[in-house]
Amino acid sequence: MLTKESLDQELIKQVIVSEISFDRDLRIDFLRGIVMFILIIVHSEFFSYYNYLVWERIGIISGGEGFVILSGFVIGMVYKKKIAKNGWKDICLKLFDRAFQLYRINIFIIISIGFISLLGIFNTQVVTSFVDHAANKTYSLYPAPNSSIYLMIKQLLFLQIGPHETQILGLYVFLLMLSPLSLFFMFNKRTSIILTLSWIAYFYNCVSPTNITGSQFENGFPLFTWQLIYFHGMAVGFHREKIKKMLNPVNKNRVLTISVFLFLCFFFFAQNTTNQLIPESFKLHIIPPSVFNSIYEQYFMKNTLGILRLLNYLVVLICAYQLLTVYWEKINKWSGWFFIPIGQASLYVFIVHVYIVMILSNFVDFQFSHDHMIINTLAHTLILFIIWLMVKNKVLFAWIPR
Repeated sequence: MLTKESLDQELIKQVIVSEISFDRDLRIDFLRGIVMFILIIVHSEFFSYYNYLVWERIGIISGGEGFVILSGFVIGMVYKKKIAKNGWKDICLKLFDRAFQLYRINIFIIISIGFISLLGIFNTQVVTSFVDHAANKTYSLYPAPNSSIYLMIKQLLFLQIGPHETQILGLYVFLLMLSPLSLFFMFNKRTSIILTLSWIAYFYNCVSPTNITGSQFENGFPLFTWQLIYFHGMAVGFHREKIKKMLNPVNKNRVLTISVFLFLCFFFFAQNTTNQLIPESFKLHIIPPSVFNSIYEQYFMKNTLGILRLLNYLVVLICAYQLLTVYWEKINKWSGWFFIPIGQASLYVFIVHVYIVMILSNFVDFQFSHDHMIINTLAHTLILFIIWLMVKNKVLFAWIPR
């Protein structure tokens, strides 16, 4: 008779066989799909039942960190093999070409959104401005129409304007350009050097915030700060097999036990949120608001990647990956059909969601209000379904990178 332990071992074997057969880990694709799901919901400027799940509810985390970490992980895992097979010149050219491709995509998005705004066919405020709901302020993300052509061109080329929904793509351009150097250190068994430099840059930016690129994305995703999770994700992907060997059953159980305990602590903390858009009935009121805000501002801020936010994301990834490993068959059966294709085309999804959100904003009351929860939830579902259909039918796959 099969025991639960033997069943779990069999599932793990099936996952390993799947990885060997398809040369990719579908669990990673699944996690990337969840990240894209979160980003789509958060970037839609209205409130639905989905927000109860994704607005820092399972922990003080967001989709942005996952996008950067998993991108680094995939780069490290894939390009390790390419270096051994094709050499340094080939991978450098490919990474620089990819970075320039994303830069061109950034430029196209900025120009196309600006052009649509000038035509007046759609109300583009959702993607041409940023609303700080806490301060009740709105900031324009595009230059005034009467600005000089020189200024407009300068801001365009240096990515100083454009939708806030795609700012992280600007960060990704620079991270890709730095990737060959990082891979060089890792391939020559000097991973500790690149990670040490990464932490130095992170702490330097904590003490002396620096916008080294002059680009708009650094307002939300400072390069010196966010490179930390990218290069650590890359290191894990690059040394994946070595890490697996280090995690013998005893060490693995210790890591999982600590991770689950910390996950529960962070989950408890998150339920005490002071976010005014979350109904009081969905919150705990054990931690005083002043204490929560103080801890949050010191250790959990998103743009500066507070140290506890980093730890929170780490334990969430460990727990989620283990959950997918043990219960992969059931999870894949019930939700893999959606999350895996979305995750495998994450860059494509990131690009097209901006236009879909912009168009639907003309038909949905894009306000953070609880007055139209059912309608808003249906609107979110429609956005997700449209994007999923586009992925499944490979709409514009020849033009939009994945």
